[in-house]
Amino acid sequence: MILGMLRWVIGDMLFDNTVRVFAITHAGKSASSEDFQTEAEKHYGSKLQSFFSQWLDSTGAPEFKNKYTVYRAGKGFRVAGQISQDLDLFSMPVELKIDTDGKTELKRIEVKGTNSPYVVETFGKPRRISIDPNDHVLKNSSEFKVRVAIQRGQDFVQQGDFESALREFQKALDVNKNSSLAQYRIAEVFFLQRNYQAAPTPIAPHSTVMASPRWTEVWSHVQLGKIFDATGQRDRATNEYRQALQTNDNTQGALDEARRYQQKPYQREKQSS
Repeated sequence: MILGMLRWVIGDMLFDNTVRVFAITHAGKSASSEDFQTEAEKHYGSKLQSFFSQWLDSTGAPEFKNKYTVYRAGKGFRVAGQISQDLDLFSMPVELKIDTDGKTELKRIEVKGTNSPYVVETFGKPRRISIDPNDHVLKNSSEFKVRVAIQRGQDFVQQGDFESALREFQKALDVNKNSSLAQYRIAEVFFLQRNYQAAPTPIAPHSTVMASPRWTEVWSHVQLGKIFDATGQRDRATNEYRQALQTNDNTQGALDEARRYQQKPYQREKQSS
């Protein structure tokens, strides 16, 4: 993500040159992030300390808010606005997407500090303005908060701390109650805990709604099938495996597992005493 943002800041050509020369210069040698920064600055022709300090040495991401007013100006329109966010030392170019009655326009705005005023002119009347529509900048958006909480939860699962994992997954659901991935991960924890009565609740909805990511649908069917097998409900289990096969989604071998348990019921591993 940091490299992607650097490309946005210095441009495609300078970024490509930086990476190419850096790879050649340090081939077969150890290299540090400071070495890469020095190479980037050579090609950019200016210091990039604020960029690397902001994204490599610090923590936090901006949450942008935009207020603006549209005025009639000659044959076109003028938009006077202000982008605000909470990071006092933040400094990055940010793209504005302006949907108008005519063509859509993209404007690059330098955002510095907590409040950055801007003025842009358009030919068509502005109807909607979006901040960073192409995701050039890492943002503390709702989607980002969900992804962070889910990743933290998965880390706790790896550590065997299921209670903390469930708290993180619930945080994700608090932000987006329709997060298929958060619901799936909660059900996964319940399955690992052999809490079969609770597990079907978060998994089941993906059988009827659009799942995101898509693989949660096929794996929800597989996991439900395993739960039904583990609780002696073979007919319901085979029905879930059948629905899994109908998705034609073999992400991480889901269809292979569904076929295996369709032929031979899933049996949970015995817990060591």
